Amino acid sequence: MENKKANGNIGNLFSLIFAVIIFVIGWYIFLPAFNLQSVGLWIFMIIIFAFLFITVSASEFISSKAKSKTINKKLLSVLGIIIALIILLFIVAIFSGSKIFRAKEYAVMINDNIRKDSIDNYKATLDNVPLLDRDSAVQLSNRELGSLIDVVSQFELGDNEQVTITGNPVRVSPLFYGGFFKWLNNNENGTPGYIKLNMKTQDAELIRVEGGIKYSPSERFSRDIKRYLRFNYPTYIFDTIKFEVNEEGHPYWIAPEIKYTIGAFGGKDIISIVTVNAVTGELNEYKKEEIPEWVDNVYSSELIMEQYDNYGAFQSGFLNSKFGQKGVTATTEGYNYIPQGNDNWIYTGITSAGRDESNIGFILANKRTKEIIYYPLSGAEEYSAMSSAEGVVQHLGYTATFPLLLKVNNQPTYVMALKDAGQLVKMYGMVNVAKYQIVATGDTVDATEVKYAQLLKNNGVNDTTETTSSVKGKIVDIKTAVKEGTTYFYIKLEGKDIYYSINIVDSEEAILLKAEDEIELQIIDVESKIIPAVIK
Repeated sequence: MENKKANGNIGNLFSLIFAVIIFVIGWYIFLPAFNLQSVGLWIFMIIIFAFLFITVSASEFISSKAKSKTINKKLLSVLGIIIALIILLFIVAIFSGSKIFRAKEYAVMINDNIRKDSIDNYKATLDNVPLLDRDSAVQLSNRELGSLIDVVSQFELGDNEQVTITGNPVRVSPLFYGGFFKWLNNNENGTPGYIKLNMKTQDAELIRVEGGIKYSPSERFSRDIKRYLRFNYPTYIFDTIKFEVNEEGHPYWIAPEIKYTIGAFGGKDIISIVTVNAVTGELNEYKKEEIPEWVDNVYSSELIMEQYDNYGAFQSGFLNSKFGQKGVTATTEGYNYIPQGNDNWIYTGITSAGRDESNIGFILANKRTKEIIYYPLSGAEEYSAMSSAEGVVQHLGYTATFPLLLKVNNQPTYVMALKDAGQLVKMYGMVNVAKYQIVATGDTVDATEVKYAQLLKNNGVNDTTETTSSVKGKIVDIKTAVKEGTTYFYIKLEGKDIYYSINIVDSEEAILLKAEDEIELQIIDVESKIIPAVIK
């Protein structure tokens, strides 16, 4: 009997040691936070105890076949109770933050962040906004990487993120190792740097970083960015880790720390961030009121929209959000970015509960501070405007990017890029928000603006700051310049002190012009030394 009990104890000890080994290996791979608000930790514990239960069961089965009775059944009962208790507590924890019971708490999460403003005070214009979307940015960044022979054979692009550097919208994509063996060959020096794409000019370049990027998701072992953060902050629950650069172009990883404020797993919010120097691994933690201004992506776009949707849905309780839906609003199913100062703001429309084809307003939300500005504005929903622009160029098969709402000629206007099947921007579109049958398209932004202003005038929309007119005269001077790969002609007419800029893409016949020719141009009526124009 003593031998049987000893054999059983040895079997149990081996099962326990095996489970501990699996726990350590599993934690090293999956990295759950040691925090009761971590869903990953609960699932991990259920798996570990289930695995231990299986190994003890296997030991019991082997012992019974060998006719050596052990005490494993008692241990199995204890393990079964522990597993059932963890699962029960996990389910209770999930329901503790249910929107069904705590809708009002979800509704007020961002009350203090929202302010209302008039569309008359809306300042976003064409001056400094990105008209590329993420897919186009990836295509252009990959093209730049492909041109770098010494780099492309060893590295590939990581996820790109939009940031605002000294007021300019750019997307940055870190270089990752192209595989395990390429990591073996290069990990001592790290990856060379990152691709920076100017979202306004569409110029991409490789920024080589002194010392190399040595902490990233493509690293192995202790320099893997998630593992590095977990070893240093074992109890923190992190949101998606983002790549950013500061105003001087130095690379960092931004790790927002999550706290659930409603029940165990509800009311997700950000309480701090940890920055990781991508070269040296230096760590700094900032509470949300201390976050440096160069950081752009503290709150994800999805989190901001989720919180605003809760605000719009649950003001009158959960049942009203599903049935009566009185006063219920929601964000439209898409967003885009508008830089304001040194911050990155997201734009999205607000529609009624039925998500019909019209908006009742829109919001701008600061991704660093979570400040939200609501602008009441009735008009077409973004996807209706996209369809209107696509309809004009349907013979070309172009698709529209999710638009930005800007002031063009003092009119709220959806502005979007039109892309071909290869995700390259070929044209631009402008659609009036209030009258979305007013649609202008052109090969350049300037040409599109000229056509749009003329359409506004033709449709009796007269409260614009800019209108179009025609000008005739004899050419006395012609200059040429190439901008972003496109030739522009700058024409001065007799008796005028200004130059008119003509894009060859919009007016190909400009190449035939010479001094002394008589010409008629369509222009925007603005005060400037250089005015965009097209040949009539």
